[in-house]
This record gives sequence, structure tokens and C-alpha cells, in this order.
Amino acid sequence: MTHVFAPDALKDRVVVVTGGGRGIGSGISRMVAAAGGDVAIIYPVDSEKVHADKMIAEIVAAGGKASAYLCDVGIQSECVRVIAEIVKDKGRVDALVNNAGICHFTAFDDITPAIWDRHLAVNLSGPFYLSQAVVKDMKPRKKGAIVNISTVSAYRGGNQQVHYISSKGGLSSLTTAMAHEIAETGIRVNAILCGGVATDINVKQRADREKQMGKPWVDRPGVRQMGVPEDLGKAVVFLISDASEWVTGSLVAVDGGALIS
Repeated sequence: MTHVFAPDALKDRVVVVTGGGRGIGSGISRMVAAAGGDVAIIYPVDSEKVHADKMIAEIVAAGGKASAYLCDVGIQSECVRVIAEIVKDKGRVDALVNNAGICHFTAFDDITPAIWDRHLAVNLSGPFYLSQAVVKDMKPRKKGAIVNISTVSAYRGGNQQVHYISSKGGLSSLTTAMAHEIAETGIRVNAILCGGVATDINVKQRADREKQMGKPWVDRPGVRQMGVPEDLGKAVVFLISDASEWVTGSLVAVDGGALIS
């Protein structure tokens, strides 16, 4: 893993990463810790704690700081509770990365109210609830950063993802609206428009496509089409560090060129 930031770029900053135990979240947690951040990993259910614990062990072994907290981000009271718990343990929250998200590939006609509501709860309402909670902690210090992990698919579509893309499009709009409204507090809000990253779900989706096409997937020449979690982690470090102190309300595509392909 290439460390592109100084090990003190986020020195002693408390950074909350939802879904930080695996997938894209694992790359974010690694890079934040490598830059000196104290990572508070949020995991959704007891069965996911094993991934959070594994990430913590990796970070601590490398000389970093990390801990884990249980929270279903789709429930407002849980979001308020977990931020209060983190503030009690660590004294404050310096940055929030709303990474946790779900995408259960489902044909448009088959999306039930329960599927629709759960995607909105986790992918859109959760970031809203958590942001409300951390902003209350950040305001007195007149400094803080929030990064939402959205998707390029919100601007180009995708098969069997109407529910997912709708929630992420809302997350992009939440980003710009929040950044505008709380600008005077000194808290910055940005989003990353994520492209295809080599997580379990995306690797499986590509394999399924190859099976349907009957031939291997061919990447566009000159561009690494499938990213890795650390690609997102590097962008997050930039957006929550002082290097981006003049950046807010931005939707930053980190996608290997997917948005322009």
C-alpha cells in the first residue's frame, strides 16, 4: 500500500467511518489511520464486528489507532447514541465519513416498499442523522469535515439499481445543500462520486456480466477501470485534511474515468 500523505496529516484527529471494517470502508480506515487519524469504525450488526475487529488489529499492528462501535445508521436514535458515545470516549469528532451503504440489485418492477425504504434509510437518512449529530459537536470549534460516499451511477444510471441510485443521488444533493447551509460554521461537506471498486459485490457483478456475455470483461485502454478501496481512502484523507481547507460543496469523481466513459 502506497502512503501518499505524511503520517501526521491527520494527527490525533478523530475520524468516524461508517462501514469502515470492510469493502470501501476498509481502504478508508487504512488510509486515515496511516495519516495519523484515530479511526472510529461503525459496524451495523453483531455479525459484522469480526470485520471491524480485524481492521482494528491491522491498524494497531501498524502503529495506528482504531476502535469499533455498533450502530444501525438507518435509525435516528442509534445515530445520536453512537456519536455521543464516541464523543464521550474520545472527546470530540473531527471528521465523519458516511461510507456505509447497501445495494441489493433488484429489477425496477420487483422493488418492494420494504426494499425501497431500507435503501433510503441506510444510504440517505443515515448520513443525514449522523451529520446532524456531529455538526452539534463540531460547531463550537468552528471546524470539521464531512465526506459522503456517493456514486457516479447517480449521473449515468445502472441496471437493477433504481433504489440505490435514487438514494445516492439524494446523498449528493444532501452534500451540496448542507455545505451551503452550514458554511458559516467552518464545517466543510463534500462527496466522493465512486466508480467501480473491487469489493465483493462488484467483483461478483462483473463475474455475472462476463457469464452473460460469454467473454471476459475488457477494460477501457489507458484507464484502470476497477479501483481498489485505498483509492477512495486517499481521496477521503485529502478531503478531511487541511490540504482541502478551501473545498466544500464539491462532488469529486474518483472513478477511473467512469463518468466520462
